[in-house]
Amino acid sequence: MIRVNVVAEGQSEMHCAKGPLNQYLGGRPILDSRCVLTSRERWTNYEYRGGLLSYQKAKRDIVSWLKEDTQAYVTTMFDFFRLPNDFPGYENAMQLSNHLDAVLTLESAMKANIISELSGLDVGRRFIPYIQLHEFEALLFTNILVLKDEYIDTDDVDSINRLYAETKDIPPEEINHGTDTAPSKRLLHAVGYQKGEAISPLIEVITVEAIRKKCPHFSAWLRQLQSLGDSD
Repeated sequence: MIRVNVVAEGQSEMHCAKGPLNQYLGGRPILDSRCVLTSRERWTNYEYRGGLLSYQKAKRDIVSWLKEDTQAYVTTMFDFFRLPNDFPGYENAMQLSNHLDAVLTLESAMKANIISELSGLDVGRRFIPYIQLHEFEALLFTNILVLKDEYIDTDDVDSINRLYAETKDIPPEEINHGTDTAPSKRLLHAVGYQKGEAISPLIEVITVEAIRKKCPHFSAWLRQLQSLGDSD
């Protein structure tokens, strides 16, 4: 049994990993997930999780899980949009005009940084960094019309139809990271969507297979997870 622990940026990513992605993968591998630890209550030790405030906080979770569960792989679900600027390779990545190249640069630099932090734990094989182009919400643009199942007000339906017309010819992973044009910002303007709202039910309707056909970087990540153990 192959297990993969997913360090997620927020609740939406965590629930997607535990729900739709697990269902799609059918146990090959099995995913668990938790959000990045952002702070801890001093007196009660209560943990606050969710939100990618800095690379150091994310790194702490990644390293911790690699140490705690040495029989499992660890991967990430972080957004390229508003990625903290202390990420390894950030300056080099921001010089690249092709956003996929930028994300691949960041993923490679993050892996090298984690490997340098740990030794003797087979981290080079067990750590699989993943950064979403440009936001997790981009996956919804595979079929943005499914929003009409959730937002049924006439004005919302009209806004969704306009959003579809504006984006139907743009590959979801190429919907950029502009302050007003990032996936979540487009959804905010259209239907008042706020980060953290439940996305997993909509992904189930769209289907992971349909998303993979339109989101090649996302698909390549899942392909990598599905291949784990093939050469072990």
